[in-house]
Amino acid sequence: MPVERIKFVNIVGPIGQLDEFVLHYVIDGDIQLEYAFNHVRSQKGLTPFMGENPYDPIVKTMENLNKTMKVAVHACCLEERCSYALEPIDIQAVTKYLAGLEEKLDGYEKELQKIQEELDENKQILKQLIPLRNLDAKMDDLFHFEYMKIRFGKLPKESFAKIDMVLQGQDVIVVPISSDDRDVWISYFMPAVVSAKIDNILSSLYFERVRISGKAQGYPAEEIVKMELEVQRLEAEILRLKDGLRTLIETEKPEFENIYNQAVYLQQAYNVRKFAAHTQETFYLTGWMPAAAYEELAAQLKEQEGFTLAAEDPKEVRDLKPPTILKNNRFFKPFEAIVTMYGIPAHNEFDPTVLVALTYILMFGAMFGDVGQGAVIAAAGLYMFFGRKSRLGWVLACVGVSSVIFGFLYGSIFGNEHLLKPVWKAPMENINQLLILAVGYGAVIIVLSIVINIINSMKARDYGRLLFDKNGLAGLIFYTGAIAAILLALSGKTAVPVSLFAVILLIPLVCMLFKEKLEKLLIKNHHQDNGGSFVESFFEVFEAVLGFLSNTISFVRVSAFALSHAGLALAVWTLNDMVSGAGKIVVLIIGNLLIIGLEGLIVGIQCMRLQYYEMFSRFFSGDGREFRPVRVCGKSGQQ
Repeated sequence: MPVERIKFVNIVGPIGQLDEFVLHYVIDGDIQLEYAFNHVRSQKGLTPFMGENPYDPIVKTMENLNKTMKVAVHACCLEERCSYALEPIDIQAVTKYLAGLEEKLDGYEKELQKIQEELDENKQILKQLIPLRNLDAKMDDLFHFEYMKIRFGKLPKESFAKIDMVLQGQDVIVVPISSDDRDVWISYFMPAVVSAKIDNILSSLYFERVRISGKAQGYPAEEIVKMELEVQRLEAEILRLKDGLRTLIETEKPEFENIYNQAVYLQQAYNVRKFAAHTQETFYLTGWMPAAAYEELAAQLKEQEGFTLAAEDPKEVRDLKPPTILKNNRFFKPFEAIVTMYGIPAHNEFDPTVLVALTYILMFGAMFGDVGQGAVIAAAGLYMFFGRKSRLGWVLACVGVSSVIFGFLYGSIFGNEHLLKPVWKAPMENINQLLILAVGYGAVIIVLSIVINIINSMKARDYGRLLFDKNGLAGLIFYTGAIAAILLALSGKTAVPVSLFAVILLIPLVCMLFKEKLEKLLIKNHHQDNGGSFVESFFEVFEAVLGFLSNTISFVRVSAFALSHAGLALAVWTLNDMVSGAGKIVVLIIGNLLIIGLEGLIVGIQCMRLQYYEMFSRFFSGDGREFRPVRVCGKSGQQ
């Protein structure tokens, strides 16, 4: 399917209406802008727009505030966008409003941070005091001895069991306070002069010291009560502040959202100026538009004075590569992702999306034919597409349905080939025919790819590639002639003289061998390089012939994976026969999930590999560029 037709447009209008025009027709419209100053330099007095965007500081401030406000820019209707140009933002007033809002939000956030830090500290103190609940001594007194040092902490139970032996003969008293499943909480007392030595010994037993804040000064039991009350007070204060912040956000959100939306649209409209050029009275814009959108814009501008719209064919535009707009219906649209992963078609190339979709669906089903497993993949894909809005889900749904269809052909349901009567034959019972069909399918795909390349060459007026290339007319005649000769030889028919086939095969080879010279001679392409030596050309042709053979045989993997899938399913059912009871269900579920997940992924990759290497490499350059109109909302954008 060809890509959508596109035009290069030149727009001229009164400079005083630039912002209104941009918001009305350009923003969220169908035009990809180019730098006008580079294309209309012949106009006297023409200059590019200069200066900083006055809306950048506002938008930047609002983006920072939006981390708290959490509003989204919405796609405006036409009337709303146009009103932004007629009643622009009062930058000073908005800056003042944002400064006040920022101050209020910062006040809440700083207070919340302060109280949260105090709450975390008190919770840590409380955690440290709980193991000392039964200690009959004031905390303040314990830390002011001159000749005695006291430590609190915990160590593993295994270490505590060895503590008497390790500390035997040392000047230290160990007092266990409490314990849990893993650790024992202790305090130990020692003379200050040996404190360093004792600390080192306890560290070797994995003792973890706990330092209790100076906030706890009385008896541990009393301090625990005080801390619990303080924690409750701080938690209540945090809830109060959060309620206040929430109220402030809800109150300010409508105005903030309106300003934010308007600021983003005006910022984007002002950014368009870097693509525009102007005289004292007139602005100039240039860019690419779909043909249908151009006709619609032309009809609208006819009713307005002072505007001029002209269009050029992409072939007439020099030094600019037209963007590409893929034009596919809803069914095939999700398969564009497979195409764009390889590259974007040039504007005058064949869009392979439909071909990719049909061949991908067909090959996946042939490789992964199973009614039950295919139904699972289809169900998962439909959930992803409708529930998660994922385009990949539609691809999975399509290949799942294809697997179900081939599952009926093979007579396979969850790997069992005895429950259903096959419409055709099971892969293991039909190996030779599967291999022949796979090779035949590959030959058809290669011929189709060469034909598409010939069409692309005609559009690009690249007659050398069209006539003499291995993927051109010469390659097509050679490949189809070779296939015909092989088929006739296998059938035993000799109605066509062998000499005729020799000529049919020899002439294309000679054309490919002397491609550069023939192109220069017949097409008068004096800019064409002379090419390499005869030896180099010979090996290129030799490689092309081998490539035809290897590319065709490469499609054997379609049948090989169908056989592999049947073999894995057979292994699962063999394991199922070796177990009994509930184990049978477990084996079937796990086995089928592994087949769906692992082999399904491998088959999907192999289908893509066949398309990229055996199809795309023959006709698809993939050097196009995406059509990127100016968008505020949506994926496309032009900054």
